[in-house]
Amino acid sequence: MKLAIDIGGTSIRIALIENNKIIKKEVIDTDGDSMQNNLDQIKEIVDNWNQPFDYIGICCPGPLDLKTGTILITYNLPDWNKKCVLQEFKDLFKIDNVKINNDANVAALGQFTIRKDLHSLLYFTFSTGIGSGFIHQGKIFDGFSGSALEIANALPKYNTENPQRSGIEFLASGKNICLQLEKLGVKVENTKEAFELYKSKENKIVNDFFIKIKEELISLIATSIYFFNPEMIVIGGSVAIKNQEFVTDIFNKVLEVTQDIGYKTKFEFSKDLDDSTLLGCCQM
Repeated sequence: MKLAIDIGGTSIRIALIENNKIIKKEVIDTDGDSMQNNLDQIKEIVDNWNQPFDYIGICCPGPLDLKTGTILITYNLPDWNKKCVLQEFKDLFKIDNVKINNDANVAALGQFTIRKDLHSLLYFTFSTGIGSGFIHQGKIFDGFSGSALEIANALPKYNTENPQRSGIEFLASGKNICLQLEKLGVKVENTKEAFELYKSKENKIVNDFFIKIKEELISLIATSIYFFNPEMIVIGGSVAIKNQEFVTDIFNKVLEVTQDIGYKTKFEFSKDLDDSTLLGCCQM
């Protein structure tokens, strides 16, 4: 039996996994101001299940120091910053066999796990933030220092006030679409309203802004194909799932751009993302 823990910005999912099947599952609210409160809740839930397990797999917001299992920075969970989550769970359950990775990597592994006979899978999430993960022959690609596929600042603009916050997430994530439109003089309450304005084609500022987003995402995804040559790309996250026509158009243009490699990269939207990510926790 294995214990899977998916730590998100708003909720934490806890599950017992046996033979790649979820046996028990609970969901609690994430307490960004008190990691200890969440640790106590998780311990109580797992103790009440009263089931033996010999492995814990954890995914949480990145970037992480994978060698120590420490969250380097997470804006939504201030009390979790600089905390060694790996050691916290080792101590909590008196177990040494604990693995941790960032949420996008483990989501990628989960999407790989529920599909059969894939060579490789590149995953993108377009939600409050933008993230990615690459799975090659069943293994997460972490890179040299563990920061591979931390793409929030991919496609940075050097000649700006803050180049470290000028990349794709700061233009095209759910949170930043609204902020960027406000800078352009267009006030929207949420991403849903922004996309509705775009679909109406009534506001030139909004139209031009979304054309820019498309161009940047086409560049990002096409370039990733040139670097990784994945068998399949899977796209998830609330912004993508709620605007599938927009994303499909982007990917069709990506396929036009990348014809020169002689392989038409497969494309799918994510499936059963919550449960598959829990399964991914147990495949690390």
